[in-house]
Amino acid sequence: MQATPQSENMKSQPMKVVVKRKPGRPTADTEINIEHLCDVAVNVFAEKGYSGTTTTEITKKAGVARSLIHYYFGNKEELWKASLKRIANEFINEFESSKKIHKDLDGTQMIKVVVRQLVHFYAKYPAFPKILAQEMNEFSDRSEYIIKNFVKPLWTLTGELFKKQRKRGTIKKIDKEFQAHILLGMASNLFSNPYLTEHLYALDPFSEEVIERYADTVVEIFCHGIVKN
Repeated sequence: MQATPQSENMKSQPMKVVVKRKPGRPTADTEINIEHLCDVAVNVFAEKGYSGTTTTEITKKAGVARSLIHYYFGNKEELWKASLKRIANEFINEFESSKKIHKDLDGTQMIKVVVRQLVHFYAKYPAFPKILAQEMNEFSDRSEYIIKNFVKPLWTLTGELFKKQRKRGTIKKIDKEFQAHILLGMASNLFSNPYLTEHLYALDPFSEEVIERYADTVVEIFCHGIVKN
């Protein structure tokens, strides 16, 4: 997707990334692929941490001029926010689409669909849980941004599903706070620590075959641990 700073072009995309721009239109050679730049930025932020990351490093790896960061985003913080928001929007959009596709499933089967979706999400974006680990140790503007734009929307999307099943007695009434940590930890750990898997088991955690096997395993352990027979 080739992005320009025209707001109508950005609004037409299924995943919206709100960016700051200077007045005026860029020339053809200043057009950049916003999604590619955001993906590169997320990976660099995960590797170096926010403080250790420079926009120069991001633009070098993305193959764009450093001045375009300022043109499209204003500064490093706004690029960080836009990059994470793009990922969060993708998950939310996929969840809503999946809910429509699987609307005829009963509650416990839909829980399994959600679990699988989380596994595939973290397999696609292994940098995301690394950034969460970096930022969620203490209060900051960035930790608050993550809570507002990813954590709370995710809780809202899935909370009602689990709440209904608790009321129906189809799942155990375990502490929902712990349940969330267990599920997110299980879904992400294989992909946020890939070297461990490669070293111990000689497996490529990002191969399609391993991702599917891992999704099956997470569903089996998580769901059979809470669903009553």
